[in-house]
Amino acid sequence: MAVIALVTAKGSAGATASAAALALNSRRPVLLAECDLAGGSLRHGLLRNVPRGPGERLDGNIGLHHLPQADWERTGADDDFTPQVAHHLWPMDDSDYRVALPGLTDPRQAPSLTSTWPTLLNVLQLTDQQLGWDVLVDGGRIVLDGGRLHPVLTPAPLLRQADLVLLVVRTTEEAHSLAYPMLQALRADLAAQGTGEQAVGVLSLGGEYRTSEVSHALEAPVLASLPWDEPAAAYLRTGGRMARGLGRSRLMRAARDAMGPLREHADRRRLHLQMRAVQAASPGVARVVQQLGARAVQHG
Repeated sequence: MAVIALVTAKGSAGATASAAALALNSRRPVLLAECDLAGGSLRHGLLRNVPRGPGERLDGNIGLHHLPQADWERTGADDDFTPQVAHHLWPMDDSDYRVALPGLTDPRQAPSLTSTWPTLLNVLQLTDQQLGWDVLVDGGRIVLDGGRLHPVLTPAPLLRQADLVLLVVRTTEEAHSLAYPMLQALRADLAAQGTGEQAVGVLSLGGEYRTSEVSHALEAPVLASLPWDEPAAAYLRTGGRMARGLGRSRLMRAARDAMGPLREHADRRRLHLQMRAVQAASPGVARVVQQLGARAVQHG
């Protein structure tokens, strides 16, 4: 079980495709939260043809951007938040135990999330620790403010409390150059305000350099490596009809092999930190997690 966040130093570096590949190949129930504050892409890609119930298709009325309004409409912290949150989870495939929270439809919605992050963080942590689900966060491109995570343009509370934060780096000289200072800033921020700089690692995307070369160049551990497989990546970006043999593609097989070691690394970090079990912030949050657990039982 783990809460794993994926971020990039540059917007098009592949965090969403990598997170989707890991989610679709997890051997456990999984929740993927698309928290890229530049705007989400899953609704127009991977999720666009996945139905939720007979004839129901994903549209702009579903997603992360509706959670602040639902949160504000509660008259008290103990009010039932379950229907609102559950309504904004969308299946990633026909299994119904791989679900996604689609991201923003407009970057201007980002400031409204500031007060909602603690509740969402609590849901993600409980989904991990009490239900045993894998939780993946697509954190998008890192934006800094004075050398620290920007409080509005990054999902800073989620990154600071994640078990692992993976900087997705393409294996090119340009990508390494952009990634190095971002890794240093991310480490410093998590050391000061998060669970420690040891939470930070690299997900290497592509095969131009060996893992040891990437680790040496960036002075950071490479915790996972995925080959760039264009047909598989195209499906993860655009969705539509799944090509035959996609599950046997290099990218999908590597993602399947990566989740176990990532989870084990997260578990070791948690034991090392002797983190206390997370408690539900309110009965409403507890009911969200119970409903997710009921889904897993029904479809497991």
